[in-house]
Amino acid sequence: MRILVLGGGAQGRVIATDLARSLSGDRVTVADVKDPELPALPNLAWLEADCSAATATARLMRDHDFAVGALPARLGYGAMRAAIEAGRDLVDVSFCAEDALALEADARAARVAILPDCGLAPGLSNLTVGEMLSRHGTPDEIMIMVGGVSQDRARPYGYVVTWSVDDLLEEYTRPARIVSGGRRVAVPVFSGYERVPVDGVGEMEAFYSDGLRTLLDTVPGVREMGEKTLRWPGHAAAVQPLVAAGRLVEELRARCTEPEPSDLAVLRIVLRWGGRERLVTLVERADPILRLSAMARTTACTCSVVAQLVASGAAIERGVQPLERVGRDLGAAAFIHERLAGRGVRLVEREVVA
Repeated sequence: MRILVLGGGAQGRVIATDLARSLSGDRVTVADVKDPELPALPNLAWLEADCSAATATARLMRDHDFAVGALPARLGYGAMRAAIEAGRDLVDVSFCAEDALALEADARAARVAILPDCGLAPGLSNLTVGEMLSRHGTPDEIMIMVGGVSQDRARPYGYVVTWSVDDLLEEYTRPARIVSGGRRVAVPVFSGYERVPVDGVGEMEAFYSDGLRTLLDTVPGVREMGEKTLRWPGHAAAVQPLVAAGRLVEELRARCTEPEPSDLAVLRIVLRWGGRERLVTLVERADPILRLSAMARTTACTCSVVAQLVASGAAIERGVQPLERVGRDLGAAAFIHERLAGRGVRLVEREVVA
């Protein structure tokens, strides 16, 4: 099988390497304008290519069996359209601003499966929601909290750069779409502020951000649903003046960039059905031996494992299939969890007794 990875940046490079090591009999090619400096593996190669034009990207996709998207957010939607034009399945982690579900009819007509947002959150968070829907029915409330921070909370802003700072700026300026009282509403980012205890981590702060994405349309009947960003206490107050002054990107690049990030990734999901409540958590730290950030392990490895699900020949329905739809198939969900556990990434689920 010939697998094309679009983009060889911080996430794409890890995705491609994990795919090549996991699927040693298949060929993995990374398309990027510059050399991503891939490890020396016999089935892993770089192809110099500009993936900013959808038509050219579609031609490139046709030479491969399926593709994995790891492009900057501004190019993600174009990659999905290119996959439809090429008639090739796409597993994507780009978190583009556009609505992937708008491509549902086109993808079905082309008999293509588009799996968007295959990262941590959105990604594993969506998979968890899909599993819970399959097992327990539609919950009354869903609250997703997720964040990547420096392991050392004393670092500037308690933060370390592990993904696009430009995309982070967009997260800190775009209103957050949530469900309140059964209705979709928009609230300001940084609103809904609260302090949250996280097992094995300590107290963190949480505030609304626009991360629900496809869940707003694929999980009808929920009365309350939102996503909040997790940070060390004090982060929100410190960065809001930078956002207002247009200085966030330069400040974080200057003070929060490390050669080998020592970061912490946290995911906390609470689901409630009447008086019943389930808590799902994930806490991961950077791996100094593999020299992988926690964000790369939880985001890139998730994308790689979902791509491996597609490569396995699993029956993925045609159309746009975010992970909450994939997670309703408990066999597919088990496949993803099993392979993530082999990479040290594990979600812990427990029932909360009032």
